[in-house]
Amino acid sequence: MIQLESYSIDFQNEYWKAVCKIIDNPSQKKIVDSCKKFLPTDFFTGNKDEFFKSLILAPFEKLKEAEAYITKNTISTMKTECFYKTSKKNPPIRKVYKTIHDDYTLLANSVKKGTAMRVRIVKNAELTVCPYCNRDYINCRAEKVSGAQLDHFFSKSEFPLFAVCLYNLVPVCGNCNRVKSAKSVVFVSPFDNSIDWEKDISFSYSGSNLKDIKIIIKSKGDLENNINGMRINEAYQIHGIEVLELIEKQQTYNITQRKEFKKVLAKVKLTDLEIKNSIFGPEITKECMRTKPLGKMMSDLHKELKIY
Repeated sequence: MIQLESYSIDFQNEYWKAVCKIIDNPSQKKIVDSCKKFLPTDFFTGNKDEFFKSLILAPFEKLKEAEAYITKNTISTMKTECFYKTSKKNPPIRKVYKTIHDDYTLLANSVKKGTAMRVRIVKNAELTVCPYCNRDYINCRAEKVSGAQLDHFFSKSEFPLFAVCLYNLVPVCGNCNRVKSAKSVVFVSPFDNSIDWEKDISFSYSGSNLKDIKIIIKSKGDLENNINGMRINEAYQIHGIEVLELIEKQQTYNITQRKEFKKVLAKVKLTDLEIKNSIFGPEITKECMRTKPLGKMMSDLHKELKIY
């Protein structure tokens, strides 16, 4: 629901150094040699000494293309490379991939200057609310205690290769992470730049009192899987009271009333925008949705009610 931007180069390098402290060079080379057998042939380019780094810091679009390629063309090869043959539903992971799979926990808990990686990821994403639902706070409770969980967008149990890839880790609330993990549908990552996050998901409402108010979420494409699969529509229905409060303000402080305010406060010379800000709060921008619960919903309703 909220688009996330790429991390800074400085933080990507910081993350890479943390990975190198946990996964040694021999293991890195073994993983690269193995995964070449099932990744797209053009996945690795440039200096071969940086192949593993290019995997760990691969942008989401590259991970998405790789997952689609594997699923369509080389899934059996990947399973042979990553898992032991077994009749069980969840086969054990081969040693080299178990290394990267299990080292995720060590990496997430790794500390620099007293701050855990989980907390650093959330801070560098400039988030305080969950990007999936835009409802729950995920700010840290302490420098080693994050309020966020890191969702493996592509499951590390199915794709252990991506277990510590930076852009496969989405800082989210516990509710969204738990609900998503039980589903097998195609979700949309907040790092996906192919989505028009402004237009492909929108909020509206119906009803006029607390008994019949309903929040309506419209979504396009795979974003619909996020809304339905994570039960976000149901979660939002408790927020009817916020919608009614906004409608009441809009009706109470209509254009005529605001003109009266301006006349009474003529000496202060308040602008129309300043009066709106004092009544409804500042206009909600794309950037501040990362830190404002219900930001996307309220932004859309501000437009529908012609407030902003």
